Amino acid sequence: MFNLVIILLSTINSEPKDSNNYKIAKFLIENIRNLEDFSISELAKACYVSNSSVSRFCREIGLNDFNSLKTQIAKIPLEYQHAHHKFDFKSFDEQSLSKSYTLSVIDNLNMLYSTELDKQIKELVIDIYQYKHVAAFGYMHSQNVALNMQYDLQTSEKMIFTRIKFADQIDYISHSHEDTLIIIFSDTGTYFNRVFSRTIPFKNNKSKPKIVMITSADNLNIPYVDKYICYKRRKDYSSHPYALTMIADMICIEYSNYIQQKNI
Repeated sequence: MFNLVIILLSTINSEPKDSNNYKIAKFLIENIRNLEDFSISELAKACYVSNSSVSRFCREIGLNDFNSLKTQIAKIPLEYQHAHHKFDFKSFDEQSLSKSYTLSVIDNLNMLYSTELDKQIKELVIDIYQYKHVAAFGYMHSQNVALNMQYDLQTSEKMIFTRIKFADQIDYISHSHEDTLIIIFSDTGTYFNRVFSRTIPFKNNKSKPKIVMITSADNLNIPYVDKYICYKRRKDYSSHPYALTMIADMICIEYSNYIQQKNI
């Protein structure tokens, strides 16, 4: 699944305001419903950039060319229609949104408790400690979880790598080797479908990085993912990204405990 809106927002959040990519992404997101008939020249003129800049932008966000961009734009109305139920959640009190939503979040988080999850986090922490290079990536909310974990692990003097731009994430993953641990936060388990929808990330599986995916999907079998840390949740608005946030917090807590025990 290629989510154009997510990628455009990510570009806006990570590119300098005076860059061509920022200008193009901003124009697209602000006019997303009125672009089906735009030519590449019309888009370039509207953004005050060249045709070649538009073509380069398309490639940098993971598309083949401008025609591929137009194909994605044509899908937007249907995606917005599906998004009408985005904010649905299990209600506990119809008279009070704050009470109902809070109880719904708590009810979802109660599904997290698992001795198996505790064990998997401990094993991941050992990997984080032992690997020379560690990186963490995700999409939108999930990437924010990765950023927060980067900051919290640094408190325990463990530096991990992350990037907001998808192009930078793809580049890092594609050029990583066996001395690298990559943690993927992906609630739905579709991260690699989005990032590597048209390519195979590793030419040599023997020298690829170790990849751990943290997800609520329990039926995945991605050949280059070495391990899954799975959790349970209801598939509604009150569940994401809170479960991933808690798991990232537990990783940081467990890492701090691990370091303290080693220093005794």
